[in-house]
Amino acid sequence: MTREKKQEFSLRISESNRSQLVVIVFDILKEYLKEAEQAYEKGDMEAYREALNHAQPVVSELIDSLDFQYEISQELLRLYKYVLNVISQAMIRKDGTELRGAFIVVNGLAEAFEKVSEQDNSPKLMENTQKVYAGLTYGKNDLMETFAGQNQNRGFLA
Repeated sequence: MTREKKQEFSLRISESNRSQLVVIVFDILKEYLKEAEQAYEKGDMEAYREALNHAQPVVSELIDSLDFQYEISQELLRLYKYVLNVISQAMIRKDGTELRGAFIVVNGLAEAFEKVSEQDNSPKLMENTQKVYAGLTYGKNDLMETFAGQNQNRGFLA
């Protein structure tokens, strides 16, 4: 994953609530699966293995975050285990064609959680984060971001 993509995910995480955070985790997983698929098509087995190695803990995090008080968690667990199994088999067999099924499942779940997050009006999880304004200035080759309130106390108050 590129540095810019990581920064984008970090910014989204800092401004998300609980349900939006799940959507971001799915987006990260989709990004790793897409990277693995592209690396496989190029024949770059090192990048393929690396992307799958990054995808596995993301699925494990989704499994660990399930709340089994709700019946839907059992169904989600089955789907997550399927995705984890496909990733493992794709890594062992070095066959990226199997990843398509996992990507379809992940994409469907991501869309469902995205619809749920649109209805969630809970406050964001992280407090005391900087506001980022993009598009105010442009660098030679890219967009510059400006942080508002840089002198504000972002840490613990003593």
